[in-house]
Amino acid sequence: MSALGSCCEDSFSAVDPPANVLLRAPALSEGRTSVCPQFGADDAERNLLLVSLSGSPDSHLDAWRRHGGLPEKVAIITADEVRSAAATDGGSAMRQSDGTVISTTTVSEPGDLTGIGIKMNKALSAWADDDAHTHVCFDSLTTLMQYVDTKRAFQYLHVTTKRVESAGATAHYHIDPDAHDEQTLATIESLFSDVCEYDPETGTWNRV
Repeated sequence: MSALGSCCEDSFSAVDPPANVLLRAPALSEGRTSVCPQFGADDAERNLLLVSLSGSPDSHLDAWRRHGGLPEKVAIITADEVRSAAATDGGSAMRQSDGTVISTTTVSEPGDLTGIGIKMNKALSAWADDDAHTHVCFDSLTTLMQYVDTKRAFQYLHVTTKRVESAGATAHYHIDPDAHDEQTLATIESLFSDVCEYDPETGTWNRV
């Protein structure tokens, strides 16, 4: 379980792995990407696995660059229609000028649960013996659920959260609460160790 308090924002860096945290924030809000680098910010070494199904991964990478720089190793999983200016195709790796190695693989569509799961497992397994701690950013569950129903999404996330736990990783998952009814949100939220919501008016995160 994580160490999040009543005000999540002050505790994101101190989340105790393994952890699976659901982040509720409107799709176009500032909180959607700015919070990502705060997870495990105190870690001396980090690896980043970014599952980018909603928009370009570049906004997330830029947020990390603004908050201390990218981790040494970054793996991006994206859909065919979502490309990154910093990415390469076909699972190859590209070294950035700052020394970060970014590898990118694609799935056929955001609803390709099997493909996403296989590629996530491959990245987590590849880093299993690293000294660096693995952080996972999943953006977003709302996009995923535009392609699959709640039951399939629940089953997929049940397996994924358990895999994150077995890898000793810290993962956060973005969801737009305005795009789902309360029953769907309650079903999905039951899988997570913590749920936090962004308040656009105050610009703060609070535990749900």
